[in-house]
Amino acid sequence: MHSLKIKTQTKTWGKIMLHTNDKKKGIVLLDSKIPVIIYFLIFSLIVYGLSENGFFGEYGETYTHVIHHPTVHFWMMLTGLWVFFLRLGAEIEVNDILKAGPLIIGTILGGVIVPLILTTSLAYFIGGIGLAVALYASAGSMATDVPMAIGSAKMAKNISTTVMISALTMLAVGDDLLGIISMIGLFSQGVEQIQTLSIPGLLVLMVAYFFGKFSPVIVTELKEEEEKDQKTYKIIGRKTYDVTIQSPTFWVTLCIFNTSLLGFNGIEPILGGCLPMIFAPDNVKQLVIEKTESLALWLLLPFALVAGSINVLDPLSWGVFTTIALVGGFGGKLIGIYFGGLICQRYVDPNSDYGKNKLNKMSLLSMAIAGACNGTVAIIFVSVAQTNELIPLEIAAQMKIGFLLTVPLSYLLNKTIDTVENFVPEERKYSWT
Repeated sequence: MHSLKIKTQTKTWGKIMLHTNDKKKGIVLLDSKIPVIIYFLIFSLIVYGLSENGFFGEYGETYTHVIHHPTVHFWMMLTGLWVFFLRLGAEIEVNDILKAGPLIIGTILGGVIVPLILTTSLAYFIGGIGLAVALYASAGSMATDVPMAIGSAKMAKNISTTVMISALTMLAVGDDLLGIISMIGLFSQGVEQIQTLSIPGLLVLMVAYFFGKFSPVIVTELKEEEEKDQKTYKIIGRKTYDVTIQSPTFWVTLCIFNTSLLGFNGIEPILGGCLPMIFAPDNVKQLVIEKTESLALWLLLPFALVAGSINVLDPLSWGVFTTIALVGGFGGKLIGIYFGGLICQRYVDPNSDYGKNKLNKMSLLSMAIAGACNGTVAIIFVSVAQTNELIPLEIAAQMKIGFLLTVPLSYLLNKTIDTVENFVPEERKYSWT
């Protein structure tokens, strides 16, 4: 009698793949891309505000009308962010996630739970609105604007390291993912919607893992033998199968399917392509990085037009909820990320890439400041609540501005830390561990 025994082997085998972490020049490693996005956002805020106040006549009216047209709004928001997060997924390695596991889990949980509780409490007790409305309005505090967060981290050049920015990237994606999962619970129309989304979504990730990271599969053929009334098994052969799918078409199709799954269930699909791409094989990741080298930047610029469609010149867009969003979003993020990371980092090997010897308290603080950029991603969260008529228009406008203000505050603090570090004696730099 013959039987088959299947086991998996995690070590690299066969053809040595190109390691994207060592070879790429991605978003994480390029300084030039981030400022362009920020400058364009500022430009769009100015143009939209002036148009709303009649400075450009009928051309301004047409512009503000077109930019808020549902179809234009959706595709300009979705396209830029979708490609950006697809690329980001190609730059995140599963091994890095595993190495940084406890640290990332701590920063994600702290960066989502603490700001949501703090902002909701401020909106309820100081803003004087109902608890449900306060919760919906505060959803944006869970978000982290990835490109702006990375830009903020790079302001602290004396402290910023590749390890820190790599951890920040995983944190930011995790924050947005957990935030979107929370949105499902907050904005869903019943348990059925959650079930419809969660089960197929989990299957997509299982498929991505199996065809991207599960190989090789080793099949051991055993022969059953009987000796003194005892059954023994003798190995008579082994076969190795590689189930990894190297086709870029397959992975892009899987990403599009996952995006459609999110979109058709009423959830913002910006991470639809990112999640499966994290599990893609190295050569597919490298191809995505190369093909989107310039595309990701230009597609983010139209997104900035939509994100900047807030009338900052309208007095009604400024008020107590602006301050609540700024304090709750930024302060809550900073506290949650820093202490969440500090507590959970003790479970990481101190000498590993993400241990305290390479990511010390000062770097962790800078990472928390950078991760506190709610930015334009928070606008999506608020817009979902506003579209579903869960919060009034005036509160939504104020919350959006407050979340946007977390960006300049984050940049300012990281720049301040960097400036102060210049005056620290060389022998004491980076010594705050």
